[in-house]
Amino acid sequence: MSRVSTHGVPEGTRYELADSARRRGNVLARLHRLYELWGYARVELPVLEHYDPAHPREPQSFKFSDRDNGVLALRSDFTPALAGLVRHSHPRIAAGSNEPLRLQYAGRVWHAIDPDLARTREFTQIGIELVGISNARADAELIHLARESVRVVDLVPRVEIGNPGFVRALLRLSEIPEKRHGRLADAIDRKDASDIENQLVEQQLAPDLRAAFHKVTELYGRPQVLEEARRAAPWEETMRELDRLEETLAEFEDDSELLLDLGMARRLSYYTGVTFRAYTFDFGQPLLGGGRYDGALLPYAAGFSFGLERLMLALPESKELSRPLVVSLDDAVSRRLRTAGFVVQRALISDVDAARRDASNRGIPYFFSDTLESLISDPPDKDLLEKALNSDDG
Repeated sequence: MSRVSTHGVPEGTRYELADSARRRGNVLARLHRLYELWGYARVELPVLEHYDPAHPREPQSFKFSDRDNGVLALRSDFTPALAGLVRHSHPRIAAGSNEPLRLQYAGRVWHAIDPDLARTREFTQIGIELVGISNARADAELIHLARESVRVVDLVPRVEIGNPGFVRALLRLSEIPEKRHGRLADAIDRKDASDIENQLVEQQLAPDLRAAFHKVTELYGRPQVLEEARRAAPWEETMRELDRLEETLAEFEDDSELLLDLGMARRLSYYTGVTFRAYTFDFGQPLLGGGRYDGALLPYAAGFSFGLERLMLALPESKELSRPLVVSLDDAVSRRLRTAGFVVQRALISDVDAARRDASNRGIPYFFSDTLESLISDPPDKDLLEKALNSDDG
């Protein structure tokens, strides 16, 4: 494949060849521009961090000693690093001042184990964070942007929305020991009915509460599923979580690309409110995921992130030409065409016939010495090139 080469590099890393690097750059530019237009300021964060045993990605960290015998780690996740930036540069917001801060980021992260779907330990993470505010409008803004992130790269989005608080409320009502919450929540998230029953079999639960645990895996579909959820779990604690979802959905003029999944219960100890995952058709893995995590790293915070490598796997093969459009012996003409936006290579052979043959052998459509020559039949952008050459500008 022309996309990558792994010869001579450590396992889990790669060379990114020119065509692939160009496509990745174009995708990143679209995403950065989208977030910029919504008011998200781009920040950059250090690659090196102080090693923290409490870091959520600690088991996956690359660790090494500094000169003073301190322990450093390569960045393995942007969210904790961004929380550190907020605490350092925006202490009022970090203290819970209830004012919005919108940030976007992109860069490399490294995982020592558990490689991503793209089978790499070095990959590009992209994301946004909306810090300082916790309400339905803020949750909806992130879901809007999750949907638009898929659409801006010319894919059709499908966003699944849940609220782990709904499952958390069922667990509290059931009085199941907290040490068992994680495993049961995981079974619910996987919609594994037999595993759920295995974990409930020894619990003395009221029939309606037991039925609610089994029903939650079926609470999936269009927003109307909220009414079904209210009938299945009519307690004050669960109703409160359903109300928050309903308030978030009310922020959408068009909810046709939104689905609810009331069994979404991943990372129950981390996420505190609305969570979501974005998909596209004919690609089985989520393209991005995130949600609200108030109190985990900052008083009020929510966001989402995704790996560029996985996103690139979901995109169709590009048919764009990456080679130059023109090879030229005339530097003045080259400057004029580049100013007009055309890719022009400077010929490195001074002999006209040899330079022409070289351009033709490399499949470049045009050659310029003293006039523009078409080297292939029906070349692209002929009229635009002629217009640029004949323009008085530049």
